Amino acid sequence: MSDLDPFKIFLDLQLGLPRNGPGSRRATEAAFSLLPPLSDNARVLDVGCGQGASTFELLRLTKAPVTAVDLYEPFLEKLNARASREGIGDERLVIRRADMEALPFHEGEFDLIWSEGAIYLVGFAKGLKLWRRFLKPGGHVAVTECTWLTDNPSEEARSFWDAAYPAMGTIASNAAAAERAGYEVMATQVLPPEDWWDEYYTPMRKRIVEMRGIYGEDAESVLANEEAEIAIFENNPGQYSYVFYVMRRKD
Repeated sequence: MSDLDPFKIFLDLQLGLPRNGPGSRRATEAAFSLLPPLSDNARVLDVGCGQGASTFELLRLTKAPVTAVDLYEPFLEKLNARASREGIGDERLVIRRADMEALPFHEGEFDLIWSEGAIYLVGFAKGLKLWRRFLKPGGHVAVTECTWLTDNPSEEARSFWDAAYPAMGTIASNAAAAERAGYEVMATQVLPPEDWWDEYYTPMRKRIVEMRGIYGEDAESVLANEEAEIAIFENNPGQYSYVFYVMRRKD
């Protein structure tokens, strides 16, 4: 039996990818365009930032300072290294290691909370409830969440996601949960298939081949599980996707 920690193998896989979940510059820009203009002294929080794919887009889209938060130090190290290469100083980017369920911030500290591909770690409704207190009255939040696009998915897709993420909802059920959590849902945007493939699943397939060469059988259970997820998406087009939810705090 391998002594390697499966999570460390998963983390190594993710560190070799350009993004840590489905998404794209285009999708981030489109969601951001739905928000009212941010002032230069607004405060932005990127929760579950990973290696910073969305963080650097937020820095590009606004002049406001951005705080990027993740629990895993290796992600933050890569984010910090890129910031150094690009000459982004502390006045624009603050990097914090923190648990998204226990964020170390003050009430009403942020004008905008952003999170791509991460809120599932705590659950959509729970995450929105936890983070609401850190928004200023009338502040905004934009998150992506894996979402059913049909009420009648295939048995294969339903079985996989019932095991992997049983709380996965539909756009309607997630919008209702957001309303109950104290938000107005301004818009939803479904990420297209290329936002899964271009910077996530296609690079992941290549990285899996590399890791089999490095780890051999020690990594097989982790890598086979990732391949199964890719196959489910490929075999069940249009049944689910990540969806951007753009919301405003109601007061």
